[in-house]
Amino acid sequence: MFDAQLLFPGTVPATGIMVYSPWFPRGGDSLRATAELVQVNGGTLKVEVFSKNTEDTGDGTNADAATNITLAATGRTTAEWTSGTATLKELVRYRFKVTGTVVGDWVLFRMLTPVWFNSVKA
Repeated sequence: MFDAQLLFPGTVPATGIMVYSPWFPRGGDSLRATAELVQVNGGTLKVEVFSKNTEDTGDGTNADAATNITLAATGRTTAEWTSGTATLKELVRYRFKVTGTVVGDWVLFRMLTPVWFNSVKA
């Protein structure tokens, strides 16, 4: 869980800013993540999941480019990265992107504790 974090889109609000969370170990082959936008002042938050193996360098790769969480109003949204479409390696982290329309835009958000599970195949 990540307690409330305040992010600004930067000096070019339309382009925004990207911030990565710390790496954490994968807990199953599928992930259900929930983001909560606590307060917002004109900004939009996009959450993506990145993954890599322990021996890999760099920022990792997007686990599933088609899956993300996007919030522009207060509330919670949940998304699921499943083994059928996502590639979750040994380490996982979130990438937060904040965009806006003016420099004074911002978002105050938190990530709830992720739910890990192994997918069942029939």
